[in-house]
Amino acid sequence: MSVTVRCTVESMNYSACGLEVGDHFDLSATGVVVPEGKKFCYFAIANVLPVVLGRLDGAGADDYLSSSPLLACPDAPEAVRMRVRVLDESATPTIERTAG
Repeated sequence: MSVTVRCTVESMNYSACGLEVGDHFDLSATGVVVPEGKKFCYFAIANVLPVVLGRLDGAGADDYLSSSPLLACPDAPEAVRMRVRVLDESATPTIERTAG
């Protein structure tokens, strides 16, 4: 069993990629899920991956993931902030597709 997290845009100055507060993607050890009909910035996803990915393989969330960390998009002027929350097993999506 692996952990799935949801990364949700919580605040921003603006988004050149068209993101809005509340947009999200789900991330597990097996892939990225973006809601049907939505897009998410590849750079924002790429910034979350190295921080979160190695923590998703365990049987449960570690202390860092359980703390719901706030991560940022690498484009500093946009100041896109994403909250990372562990999803409960029943909320885990079953259809995975690439972001984009």
